[in-house]
Amino acid sequence: MKVTDGKEFAAYMRTVRKRTLDVIGLVPQDRVGWRLTEDSMSVIDIALHIASVEKALWGEGLKDFKADALDEFAKDSMSMSGALDYMRQVRIHSDSFWSGLSQDDLQKLVTTPTGDTSPLNRWLVLAAEHEIHHRGYVHAYRKIWGLSSSPIYGLTFEDLQRLLRGIG
Repeated sequence: MKVTDGKEFAAYMRTVRKRTLDVIGLVPQDRVGWRLTEDSMSVIDIALHIASVEKALWGEGLKDFKADALDEFAKDSMSMSGALDYMRQVRIHSDSFWSGLSQDDLQKLVTTPTGDTSPLNRWLVLAAEHEIHHRGYVHAYRKIWGLSSSPIYGLTFEDLQRLLRGIG
């Protein structure tokens, strides 16, 4: 992916978030606080993590082109609806920031948490990768719980296999 336009990137990230929310929406209410291990993240923690890191590294916290501090949350400190509200608020600010980026802004160097620098257009790609990575945890949790995969692109793997068998 190459980020060449702030408005287009914001639109792309809206589709990434929609797919994330679709997957989270399929989590049974009695499982939103479940953890694989004591030190792993629950679905609530994953939602908060996605949003907090977005805010600090790729969204409103990046307005001065330097990564900002993370909003931190204690485990079990929030309900799923509270976590989703936080995600929505962060995304409103991120969307506004991304939509306002000019071609010149996208070429500016960003200072990362490690002190390294990266052109903003390359740095922003990691926002999508980060969210998609953590969405995968929610998919894995569903399988651990014995639930079916959720088809984020309209087809399950089994659907795709059936369709492709008919080709050729």
